[in-house]
Amino acid sequence: MKNIVFFLFLPLALFSQEIFEIKALEETINTFGAELNFVQINDSVAFYTSLNDDNGYQSSIYFTKSNNGKWLSGKYSRYNSDSFNTGDISFSNNNKIVFSICDSENSCDLVILKNDKFSKIESINRRGNKNVQSHLANHKNQEVLYFVSDREGGFGGMDIWLSMIDKNGNFGVPINAGASINTSSDEITPFFNPFEKKLYFSSNRKGGFGGFDVYKSNGKLNLWLNTSNVQEFNSKDDEMYLTFYSQEKGYFSSNRKGAKYETTEFCCNDIFSFESINI
Repeated sequence: MKNIVFFLFLPLALFSQEIFEIKALEETINTFGAELNFVQINDSVAFYTSLNDDNGYQSSIYFTKSNNGKWLSGKYSRYNSDSFNTGDISFSNNNKIVFSICDSENSCDLVILKNDKFSKIESINRRGNKNVQSHLANHKNQEVLYFVSDREGGFGGMDIWLSMIDKNGNFGVPINAGASINTSSDEITPFFNPFEKKLYFSSNRKGGFGGFDVYKSNGKLNLWLNTSNVQEFNSKDDEMYLTFYSQEKGYFSSNRKGAKYETTEFCCNDIFSFESINI
């Protein structure tokens, strides 16, 4: 598995009794480096994280625009720090923007864009810990930030946590997502799918296909039912950063066969899309 900041065509797959086509994105997006966390925010714009030779393999956030159904070459976004690794950007319906910044000591903080300036989320960050992979979600009238951290009080490794956001935009004290989600292994890249009301995430727990697998669970906040392996997305390699743009379409990152590599096959994560098709 390629170093991840904490921050081809494949056969058709059967997914929840629907047929989805899975394919790697264009070479305008995928490089010999690593591409992660592809978030489409409207019909023509998406953001993603990349570690590539253009930026000295420092993690940075890029944006891309769609033209005739194809994603154009990614451009360096304004949501970056020239001195630190940045990534894992998340957007809310009311224009909140959260992402992570990691320093040379591998301590990672979550930051929010306020008044066109980056502000650390002090109620969440803890020096010496990784606080990464943010995802803004809404459960009816309650806004919440899901994120990943190796802080004390978890079940071991990286856990999924959450912070309740009040009407004034203040972030609450972190709450562990609970034993139905987290294990002694690593649980990462949470995404709440508003179309199904399910939390999708990845884990390298025992019993998977290999590496990080995608799992899902019904519920909200720290009240979740038992998780299930989303077999249709998973391989013997790593699958993570699954996002939905619509009920029929989304993206994930994987180092499976079909990902670009320069020296070692299956070394590098690329972005893959999935989309419902009619047969």
